[in-house]
Amino acid sequence: MVSGHAAHAARRSFTRLARFFDQLLRGKLTCGPLTVQQFSTLEALERGPRTMNDLASQVGLHQSTMTRIVDRLERDGFVGRERGRAEKRKVSVVLTAEGKKLYRHLDKECASFTERLLGAVPAERRASCVEALVLMSGTLDPDNEKFRTILRECCRGTKGEPT
Repeated sequence: MVSGHAAHAARRSFTRLARFFDQLLRGKLTCGPLTVQQFSTLEALERGPRTMNDLASQVGLHQSTMTRIVDRLERDGFVGRERGRAEKRKVSVVLTAEGKKLYRHLDKECASFTERLLGAVPAERRASCVEALVLMSGTLDPDNEKFRTILRECCRGTKGEPT
């Protein structure tokens, strides 16, 4: 079991990291054609085609919001929709060549900044810092059953109320 102090310190760190990366992406994306949610959508699609339900789950948005985002990205030529060959009603969202190009460009810029940020971490601690981030990121993946279970248990009540 994790101590209350460790959990509190981790929660505060997660919040700070989330705010930082949100600010980083907003700064990088405000001069470009995407919002943070659109960038996250392209990032989820970079791993391959996804159904709308899967995409909404990966990005952490309600399906109606995801539909509006995909509509806009499709209009701008960054994604497309493909019907399933065997199951015609199944529609997957895919990155277009232009979407891949844009995502890779923005990802490279963000990676460059992240390299600079990691440069501020003492050299002997960098590898363990990255390892911990990768581990937590894998834990927070919507495809991870343990994460889905924790999320269901944690979010049973209404927002802001104890469960």
